[in-house]
Amino acid sequence: MQNRRDFLKMGIVGSAFLPTFANLIAKADQKAPVGQGKAREINIGIVGFGSMGKILSNYLMRCEGVRVRCVCDIWKFQVLQARSFFRSYKQDVNTYLDFQEMLEAEVKNIEAVIVSTPDWVHCEQVCACLRRQLHVYCATPMAETLEKSAEMCRVAKASGKLLQIGYLRRSSPTYQLAFKHVIPEMLGRLTFVQAESRKPMSPMIMYKRPPKQDVLSRFGYENAEQYLNWGWFRKYGPGLALRFLASQADLFCQAWGVPPHSVTAVGGHDSYRPPRENLDGLSSIFEFKLPDGFTAHATHHFATASARTRPCFEEFNGIRAILHLSDQWLLPKKNGPANYVRRTTNLPLAEYEHKWSAFVENGWILPSEFDRKHKTVFETECGVSDYSDDSSFICPLNVKRDGKPDVMLHLENFLLAIRGAATLNAPADRVFTSMVAAFGAIRSAARRETVYFKPSDFTP
Repeated sequence: MQNRRDFLKMGIVGSAFLPTFANLIAKADQKAPVGQGKAREINIGIVGFGSMGKILSNYLMRCEGVRVRCVCDIWKFQVLQARSFFRSYKQDVNTYLDFQEMLEAEVKNIEAVIVSTPDWVHCEQVCACLRRQLHVYCATPMAETLEKSAEMCRVAKASGKLLQIGYLRRSSPTYQLAFKHVIPEMLGRLTFVQAESRKPMSPMIMYKRPPKQDVLSRFGYENAEQYLNWGWFRKYGPGLALRFLASQADLFCQAWGVPPHSVTAVGGHDSYRPPRENLDGLSSIFEFKLPDGFTAHATHHFATASARTRPCFEEFNGIRAILHLSDQWLLPKKNGPANYVRRTTNLPLAEYEHKWSAFVENGWILPSEFDRKHKTVFETECGVSDYSDDSSFICPLNVKRDGKPDVMLHLENFLLAIRGAATLNAPADRVFTSMVAAFGAIRSAARRETVYFKPSDFTP
């Protein structure tokens, strides 16, 4: 996940660089000009042109058949950036400083809205768009409270319109392969999942010329520091701990196909002095009661560290193998593959012989160094209870991405669903379970006690 400081490094935030950057991307990718192609054109409005808004806009312009009609942001500086950015794609957009004003003026001119504003205004803006019969793509997480997340689900259902939540992993070819074939067919019974997210420490963001105080007060901010760093202030929600946990808790629920039974969590304010209001560290243990009578567990660790020593990752532990997934799918080869399966245990010869080579033939994994050297796979590769760190037993996942990052694939899925050519990968009602799980962990850490879930908790 990228912050505003990352965008300064990328050269996106400075409005003077936006046209050059956008044209270079389009030229490098050799994409057809926006609006051309066989796909039906979709008219879109964008609410929020901060760091996430810039990410989404950048990749949205690389999708076929997109026409951005309007952009809204409460900061005039961001609005000017947006106008410059879209002009580089030969699209003149109407700009607004007030969301309600944009909605009233543009509702007949657009078919869908991208909402990339701070979490605490998601519910109000998403529901307003849905009630005006507009499809919505909403950045993650859904909202700053569980009640508002549930309201978004109910309004989406009542409107009959699409509400895609920004759970990018659900559109990732890597994670789709993992949940379709690797976890159910290669790992054996899944017993434990470990996930971790790290956020580098950084000072509070400030600009020389932030929005004027009367503008900030009108839209609910006490000062510029709160506006620019809203994720660290409790009045605007749980912040980064919730954002990271919700998206990875969604993977736990997908892996076992059931919601969690309970969660026990501890959190702290350990990284910053003076401490910030929201948690900068959160460790959670989820318990899952499975239909076959077994109990399984998942752990999640969110930490704010001096440096991001390793990317966000998940490890799915089965009785036959371990699956390692990472949000960094373009790692240097010297660091090894980002996504792989490692065989960890012995199986009877009758069950094991030729089975691993069949996985390779199916195109799910690539052969390990050991496989390539010995040609065939035998049960003697691993001992009965051994776990070897020998990289020669690592089988990389065989994923073809066509150079598209997950965010672009997720936007493409949203656009295809609008055209009736696909179903949403992350509809609000399906990812709501992960919001219940994440808020349960936040509540557990605050109360210092285990939180138990009821089946009814997972119904919006």
